[in-house]
Amino acid sequence: MRFPCGLLAGLGVVAFGLPGSLRAEFVLFRNIWGNAVVNTDMTPAGRALTPPTVEAPVYFLGTTLGTKLGSIPGDDEPPVKEVNEFVTRLLAKQGYRAAQRGVHEPTLFLVMQWGYLRPGYDDTGWFLGYNANQDIAAGGGLAPLLKNLRSREIETIIEYGSKPIYGIIVTAFEYTTASTPNPVIYWQTRIGLPANGKTMAQALPTMFVAGAPAFGRETKTAILRDADTVREGHVKLGDLKFLEEVPAATDPKP
Repeated sequence: MRFPCGLLAGLGVVAFGLPGSLRAEFVLFRNIWGNAVVNTDMTPAGRALTPPTVEAPVYFLGTTLGTKLGSIPGDDEPPVKEVNEFVTRLLAKQGYRAAQRGVHEPTLFLVMQWGYLRPGYDDTGWFLGYNANQDIAAGGGLAPLLKNLRSREIETIIEYGSKPIYGIIVTAFEYTTASTPNPVIYWQTRIGLPANGKTMAQALPTMFVAGAPAFGRETKTAILRDADTVREGHVKLGDLKFLEEVPAATDPKP
């Protein structure tokens, strides 16, 4: 498993149209956002944990590093405080609740960061969960001939590899070791979505909702979540509010 360097540097703790009657029926270019790609890697220490539920939650504190993964001038970036509040509610639906000193002590320390990743400069293949060497190994060096054998997930990742994407990383550490030279990492969830045609402020809520069921639940391979379905069903863009409940997941696959 790979994790960004310097992840713990400088941590500060937080609890984290048409006129007339046609207007309502006419929808142009449905499904234009594509799929969010979700991966959760887990260490042996993380696999030893019992996944939390709403009834038996795990308590956390954490920090947000904001646009640590990169940004572009002029992009509309969401307020960090609002993102923290939004994601804290999402985490609660998956059994992760903000700790309260003297009431519920933390066992996890969560680090959250996001940003804009550029093809050719950032390792978007790894970020999205694809290793080209796997194709080569499977095909004996004949990777171009494997196109018809690749999964829909891999084909999507390869397509996205030539595009700028917005990315989110949520990493879970054992709380007591998080600030030590040798922190124990439990799991890391990465979420990617093409950046074209949207702002960061628009994309992040949809991405977090798409990835929430995979928090702390190993995916083995990449999961695709239809971003347009997520937008229509769960997220009101612009003010980071829920329209519906996001269910707790025992299986992160859609």
